[in-house]
Amino acid sequence: CLGFKGERVFLDKICIHQTDAAIQRQGISKLGGFLHHSDHMIILFTPLYLTKLWTIYELAAFLLQHPISNLKVIPVNLSVAYCLSV
Repeated sequence: CLGFKGERVFLDKICIHQTDAAIQRQGISKLGGFLHHSDHMIILFTPLYLTKLWTIYELAAFLLQHPISNLKVIPVNLSVAYCLSV
């Protein structure tokens, strides 16, 4: 794709607009496509994650298409240590 090789990452916090509701809806409507082409999902968990309907949708949609073993949930305060270990 466009000559890029290697791993690609979709960061929903960056790719889904956080304040403009119209742009946010457009991004959320494309989540299924992103998740379909994803092999793994890593959730950097905070209690806020489970308060937004679209993040629940994102998680449910991923688990409908992939085994739970492809999901990792990491507390956000441990995320730097996790990234350094992979």
